[in-house]
Amino acid sequence: MLFRRSCKNVTRELKNLSVIVENLYQQKFFSDEEFSEINAERNDFDKTRKILDSVTEKGEAACYKFLKIIDMTRELTLGRLSLLPEKNSAASSETQKFDLYHWISCFPFKEDTEMDTNYLQEKKPDLSYTSLMRTYIPEDRSEMSPSKLLELNEDILLVGEPGIGKTALCHELLKLWAERNSKKLDYMFYFDMRETSHITKDMSLEHLLFSVFSEPDECKEEVLDDIKKYSDNVTIIFDGVTDLSSSVVQRIVKSDLRYAKVIVTCRPDDEILFPEGFLRVEMKGFSEQSVRTYIAETLGEEQGNVLRNVELLTLCHVPMYALMVAACFSSQTPEDSPQPNSITEIYINIVHFCLQINSNKTKKKNLNSFISNKSEELLSLAEAAFHATEGKTVNLRDFQCEDSCVLSFLKTLDNKVGPTKTVTTCAFLHYTMQEFFAALWLLKNPDKIKDVFQQCLTEEKKHMKHLIPFMCRLLTEESPSLMKCLIPDQQLKKTSEWFLEEMINTFSPHLYKLS
Repeated sequence: MLFRRSCKNVTRELKNLSVIVENLYQQKFFSDEEFSEINAERNDFDKTRKILDSVTEKGEAACYKFLKIIDMTRELTLGRLSLLPEKNSAASSETQKFDLYHWISCFPFKEDTEMDTNYLQEKKPDLSYTSLMRTYIPEDRSEMSPSKLLELNEDILLVGEPGIGKTALCHELLKLWAERNSKKLDYMFYFDMRETSHITKDMSLEHLLFSVFSEPDECKEEVLDDIKKYSDNVTIIFDGVTDLSSSVVQRIVKSDLRYAKVIVTCRPDDEILFPEGFLRVEMKGFSEQSVRTYIAETLGEEQGNVLRNVELLTLCHVPMYALMVAACFSSQTPEDSPQPNSITEIYINIVHFCLQINSNKTKKKNLNSFISNKSEELLSLAEAAFHATEGKTVNLRDFQCEDSCVLSFLKTLDNKVGPTKTVTTCAFLHYTMQEFFAALWLLKNPDKIKDVFQQCLTEEKKHMKHLIPFMCRLLTEESPSLMKCLIPDQQLKKTSEWFLEEMINTFSPHLYKLS
C-alpha cells in the first residue's frame, strides 16, 4: 500500500502533531482511550508512529481522511515549504529530498460535505480574544453564523452571559462588513453602550451619529439626509444594552430610521427590554469539542491538566474564561501555587500578575507586603467599581488616580461632549473585572451587603447579583492571600459567619425554613 510504504517519510516530516490528533479525534477516528494513549507518548516520533499505526489498521478510508486532514492543515503540519533541493554531501551530488507537500498534493481529494472544512483550515493559534472566537467557534451550517447574521433583513437581539463573546461577535460583524465586496453605498455604526455614558434620552439622531460616533469631513447635511432617506441601507449595532440605551434605540432609531437594521447585545437579565420585533439569537459559547480543540492548540502537552479538571472544563465553555485559563497555564512556573479552579481565583491571579509587573518586578515572596502597602489605592478603585456597577455603567467618572499599579487594570475612554471638547474617563478592561473589584469593596464594607441582597430582588438593580459568586469564593475558609492583605482576618471571619445564612434567607427563604 502506498501509504504504508511512505510511513517512514511521513513520520520524519510531520509537525504540530496536536493539530492532527485533535482533528482525528473530532472526526471520531480515535476513542477516548486511544486519544489518551497517543497524547501520553514520550516524544513526537513515538506519537507520530502511534498515530500512523492506528490509522493504517483502520483501513484505506481512514488513511484517505488522515491525508486529507494533513492537506487541509498543511501550513501547520508540514512546516515551511522549501524551494531549494537539499544537497547530499556524502554522495557529492544534488538529490531531491522527499517532498511531503508534493506527495500529499498528488492525492485527488474530493469535497467532503461531512468534513468541517472551516474547522480544519484554522490558522496558527492566537491568544487574542477576537481571534479565539473566530477560529474555535466554526460556522455551523445548520445554525446561525456571523455572515448569516449580517445577511438577515431583521432586527437582531444577541443574548449571552458575561464573557460569552457578544462584543467579539460584534467586532467580527464589523470586519465582515468592511471586507465584503459590495458596490452599494451603505452605512454601519457601532456603539459600545457601556462606554457612551453621555448618550441621553433626548439626544437627536444627528448628535448620536455625528458627535458620539464620527462626523463626516464635509457635506454633513447631505450625508444625514441620505441616511434618513435610504435607512434600509443602514445597520446600527448597540453593544451592551441597558434600560437607558433601550429607550435610545426605540426612540431615535425606530422613529427616525424606520427601516434600519438594528443589532443589540445584552445579558439575559436585560432582554425583557426588547419584548417584540427582534429576532432573538442566544450565544452558547464553546461546545465541548471546541474547548478540547482550543486547549490542545494553546497548551499542547499541558492540556491534560485542564481537560481532566471538571471545574476548569466547565469554565472554558465561556470563551473569555477559556482564554484566561490558557493564559494561566501557559505562564505557569515550577514555583507557582496550584492552578485556579474558579473565575474568582483567575481574577486573583490577574491582580497579582498586574501588580507584580507594574511594581518594578517585586519578587513573589514580597508581593503580599506590597499589596498591603497599596491597600488604600486598591480599595479606592474597588469603591469606584462598586458605584459604577450599581449605576450600570463602566465609566469611573469621579475616580482620580495616577498610580501605575492601579491604572494597569483600567483603560481610558475619550468622550466627545462638544465640537472641540473631550472628557477622558477610565473603565475596567472588562465588565466582569469591575464586578470582581465591586465585590471586594462590599466585603470591606459588610454593612452594605444586606442592602445589595435586597437590590438584587428589584428589577432596577437585579444586575447586582453578579457580585455574589465573587463574594462567596472570597469568603471561603481558604481565603485568598489577596483578601488578607486588604481586609483584616477577623472582619472576614465575622462576615462569613452570617453571609451564607442571610443569602439563603433572602433568595430561597423556603430552604431556610426547612433547615
